[in-house]
Amino acid sequence: MSNLEAEKKAVDIARRCQRNWDLSKTVPQEHIDHLIYLATHAPSKQDESFFDLYVVTDRGKIDYLYRNHTWGFTMLPGIKDYTARNPQMNANILFIFNRKVDEEDIRNNEKDGSVRDPNAASRWDNAFTSIGIASGIVAFSASMMGYATGYGKNFGYIEEPKYSQDVWGEVLGVPTEENRLTYSLGIGYPDENLKWYQSKDNAEYLTGGPINYKKITTDKDIVYSKYSTLERDIKVFKI
Repeated sequence: MSNLEAEKKAVDIARRCQRNWDLSKTVPQEHIDHLIYLATHAPSKQDESFFDLYVVTDRGKIDYLYRNHTWGFTMLPGIKDYTARNPQMNANILFIFNRKVDEEDIRNNEKDGSVRDPNAASRWDNAFTSIGIASGIVAFSASMMGYATGYGKNFGYIEEPKYSQDVWGEVLGVPTEENRLTYSLGIGYPDENLKWYQSKDNAEYLTGGPINYKKITTDKDIVYSKYSTLERDIKVFKI
C-alpha cells in the first residue's frame, strides 16, 4: 500500500467512534509519549497554548468514570427517550483536552493595545479550534500506528445533582470551572471479535431523562449508529 493510500485508510478509520476495546493489551509508553508530543506541538493561532492535556492510563479511574459518568443521548435503533453509556470512553487510554482559563501567555491585543480578556468569545473560539486541530492530529496519527479512537463530550447529569464534568474533575484532579473540560479522546486496541460500532459490555440504558430516570437492562449488547459510513455533504470548489 502506498503512503497516500495508507493515509486515506487511516483517516477513514479515525472517522469512526470506536465502541469496544481489548483491555488485555497495554499501549507502550513510547507510543503514548509520541502522541503527547503531537498534541502539544500541533499548530495553533499565534502558537499559543490554549489547552492543557490530561493523559489517563489508570484503569480503575477510567472504568469508574465510564460506568457512572459517560451517559449521553446517543441514537439507538428502536429505543425512544433513552440514554446509553459512551464506550469510547472505556479505552486503554484517554486524552482529555481542557481549555485554559486566565492563562498568562496571551498574544492577542484589543484595538487599544490592551491584552485581550482570556475569557473573551474569540479566545473560546481559538481554544476550540486549537483543540480540534491537536486532537485530530492525534486521532489520525494513532490510526496510522494501528490504534482505534473515539471522541467523547458526554458530561451531563446522572446519579447526583451535579454535572458529571465536575465528577470527572474530582476523580482526575482536572479543573472544570467555566466548562473547561472540552473533549476526551479514547485511544487503544479494538476488540478484533466485534465490529467497531458494537459494545460488548453495555447492556444497560436509561429512560425518562438523565435525572428522573429508570435503568433498563437488555439481554443483548447495544449496537450504536454507524454515522461514519455515510458520505458527507462537503462541497469542494477548485479555483
